Amino acid sequence: MRLSLIFAAATLLASCSDLTNPPNPVTEADPLKPLSVNPPAHWRLLVDKPNFPVAMSIFNIPNPADPAGKESTNVVVAAYAADSKPAQDTLATTKKRFAKSNLTTRNQAGWEVESYSEIQGVTRYRFLDGTKVQVDKTLFIRLAWPTLPANAPDYDAEMQKSFDQLLSQVH
Repeated sequence: MRLSLIFAAATLLASCSDLTNPPNPVTEADPLKPLSVNPPAHWRLLVDKPNFPVAMSIFNIPNPADPAGKESTNVVVAAYAADSKPAQDTLATTKKRFAKSNLTTRNQAGWEVESYSEIQGVTRYRFLDGTKVQVDKTLFIRLAWPTLPANAPDYDAEMQKSFDQLLSQVH
């Protein structure tokens, strides 16, 4: 996804607090942190903001079909404080960002999952959004990837599998 789109969610956070980019993401559940995610080793961490009112990690998944890096596969994993109106407003804005053509929805293990596509520039992207409301926070995951002619035949299925795994790993 183009750089401006990758960081769109991160830009929305600017009013909530500063972003930091430490070398490693949180890799295990920690009751003192609002967000825990354990990504595969090949995912590249772009942003890690571990504290409320909006905790967020953004990852890039290398896509061999796009060696130039113009279109990329990205994941946003976030937790929005339930008791923060600005955080909940940011979540609402993030969820409304795209027109969501070909929208399908389902529920999976307490997550509301939306699948849709949207054109960014000249490239069609597939999106999977997952939202899970908890007492103290709302968890949100967005996985977006380009539909490129050189994508592996099973790339969509691989991305779906990665997303489904995240649903059980994000706390």
